Amino acid sequence: MTKRQSSSPAKDVDMAPADTAAKKAKVGHDHAYPQDIYTIESDFLKNSKFEILYMACRARAEVPRYLLEYVGAKYTSKAPVNWPAGKKNTPFGVLPILTHHKPNGDELEIPETGSFVRYLGRLFGLDGDTLEEQVTVDVFYQAAADNLLNICFQELWNKPDPTDKDVISNCFAKLEPFFDGFEKYLVKNGSNGYVIKEKTTYADFSIFDWMNHFFEAYSDHMTKLVSPTVRPALHKLYTRLDSHPRIRAYIEGGRWEHRPSVPLLSLYSAGINVTDYEKSLEFYTKKVGLTCVLNVAPPGFGEKERYLELTTEKDGSGTKFTIYCPGTSLEKFQEKYKIPTTSAVAFNVADVKDAHDRLVKNGVEFSMPPANMPWGSLAMFNDPDGNKISLTSTKQFQE
Repeated sequence: MTKRQSSSPAKDVDMAPADTAAKKAKVGHDHAYPQDIYTIESDFLKNSKFEILYMACRARAEVPRYLLEYVGAKYTSKAPVNWPAGKKNTPFGVLPILTHHKPNGDELEIPETGSFVRYLGRLFGLDGDTLEEQVTVDVFYQAAADNLLNICFQELWNKPDPTDKDVISNCFAKLEPFFDGFEKYLVKNGSNGYVIKEKTTYADFSIFDWMNHFFEAYSDHMTKLVSPTVRPALHKLYTRLDSHPRIRAYIEGGRWEHRPSVPLLSLYSAGINVTDYEKSLEFYTKKVGLTCVLNVAPPGFGEKERYLELTTEKDGSGTKFTIYCPGTSLEKFQEKYKIPTTSAVAFNVADVKDAHDRLVKNGVEFSMPPANMPWGSLAMFNDPDGNKISLTSTKQFQE
């Protein structure tokens, strides 16, 4: 087994406990499939720890990660430090490798993804109960693990330009028969979102992993392949796992670099700094026509300091336009905190020229009259502190 060093840029990450991660990600535990809320009962499994050694990426190690997340097991994702030197210490010189650290101190090292995914499935009871059910689960898992991977390599990733639209379309056309096959298995089981009975198995995570990747990377093509009306049984399996609290917390991320926390949900605000908040408030509400939804003095600061939020929506929704008055010299404030003296705030309007004409009537002075741009149109005005505010539209106007 290759050793890890703390100085390595690829970090070892303790991925458990999954329920704590779900709380941090603000993922609720209410779930439409209560039978999927897995609880580890045996002391042996409660006190077992698992380690996945793989390159710092998702790929072949993602299915076992999903499975371990689902059951709430204790596990760590590791990446090798010096793989060329360390591979000789592994069973076959290939990754990934799963190590099961047992409560009594024994270790079981398992190479080959398929082998240890099946091991985990049987260990945690995520397999069929009869020989016939077990082979059904195995077929479903293997078809997703092998056939979809082979097609993506042959028809997409090995092409000179994998981003070419025709190449992508051709690849998805070749994938379609296999998705038909998966759908038939699910329909035979009652179209309930499970491969067998109403029981999660290790096979579910194999096809879910592919669908999750396709929805992220090729959403336009994937929505034509799987949706509530196209192969609905597959779609039900996908939404069942995608909405699972532990799986959702893992996908939203933050616990390791290749599942980063969802960074930017939306733009909350954009704003300016001013010297006189009362003058600015009057200008932006009475002349520009914004609605003030927040006007406060930050606690612990002087009375002259003020923070305001305004919006174009009367009900207070939408992106906020913020105004901050430091209560001291604006120049000193900007110099102290290295704040730019210029602003780059733009309001979207339906027609730049009409908006310009209306604001001029309200007494707003424009430093740049309406002008057509290659991408639309633009105009710019100054506020009482000299902040430059733009009006922009994707449409050009008739000159």
